[in-house]
Parts: sequence; structure tokens; C-alpha cells
Amino acid sequence: MLSVIIVGVNGWEEYTRPLIAGIWTFHPDIEICVIDNASDKPYPDAPHIHRLDKRVSYAEAINYGIDHTHGQWILVLNNDVRCDGAFESLIKELDPNTIYGMTVYSEPTFNWLSSWIFLVHRTAAFIVGEFDPRFEICAYEDVDYCYRAKQLGIDTKPFKLPFYHYDGKTRWDIDGYESIRLENRMRLEEKHGIKLNTRAYDG
Repeated sequence: MLSVIIVGVNGWEEYTRPLIAGIWTFHPDIEICVIDNASDKPYPDAPHIHRLDKRVSYAEAINYGIDHTHGQWILVLNNDVRCDGAFESLIKELDPNTIYGMTVYSEPTFNWLSSWIFLVHRTAAFIVGEFDPRFEICAYEDVDYCYRAKQLGIDTKPFKLPFYHYDGKTRWDIDGYESIRLENRMRLEEKHGIKLNTRAYDG
């Protein structure tokens, strides 16, 4: 029913391994697909861990995970996240024509969510299409996805799940991250001919 995709750059001992352990504590049989996005020290070899030899954007890593999982619902997580409880039963009654997350912002014509946690039904994902890998590293691919979804009649709504985010602990030290994030925002606004009113998400 549900597949979990975890995208990680470094942070195996601090974040990724505890996150996997936390999820499997509550759901030992759930499908987990971990994307080791060319970490400096490779993650351990395991059937559920996929090592990318070249670091790609967060968007491209998510696409890879979607292509390598099978659940009807897809839960995307950053690796700097903690699982605090069971969650699979909470998803059963959700609308497959809606995208859900825990940090949702409102624009005048659409909502967008921060993709540190991103829940989408595979049918909706097929309709919207892939995340745009041109948004480098990890910024604004979530806004782009939600905007495109809204144009296709798929809403974005907040939904509480038992996860806690450590607020970008594995990305702030990426060289040039702030300037790349600004470039991604300009790319988004030019792509869709819009101007964002909400601040950039910092978590």
C-alpha cells in the first residue's frame, strides 16, 4: 500500500540509520527505498539502499525512488527526519487526488508544501509527472510540483504525521546553497510566469 523514499546526502549514523530503524520499529514490513545521493562516505550495502555514484538534485533522486518502489502511496522524506509513531493506517482514508505534507504555504492561487515530507498517491504522481530535476540541489522543486498539480486539479493540503524534521541539518553546509536556492526561485518564477508571495521555506 505504501512505499517510503528517503533521500540522504551523508548523515548515515546521525540521521538516516535511526530514521530507517524508527520506521521499521512501527512497520517492519513496509517498503523503504533509501537513495544514497553520492554521500562522501557510502551508505552500507543493503537491498533497500540505492547508491548514486554522481550527486543529483533532490528532485532527480525522488524520481529515482518513485521508479524503484511499488506502493500505491508514496511518502518522500529527507534523511534528517525522525519517526515517532505508526502512520500507515492514517493514510488509508486520504484522497488520492490530493498531495499532503506537514509544512504547507498558501499562495493566492495555489498551496505548496515543503518536500522534507511529501505524500502523494501514485496515480496523482503519474498525472503530474516527474519532479523537475533542473531545480538544483534541493529548493523549489516542491513549489513547482504543487503548482503543476494545481493546474491539473490536484490540491495540496496539510496533514499531520508522526515525523519530526531536524530543519535541514544535512544541507546548509552545501557549498553555494543560498545562491543556488535563489537561482531556483528565479527559475520557478520564469518557468510559470508567477511571483511567489510567501517566504522561502527555511526548514
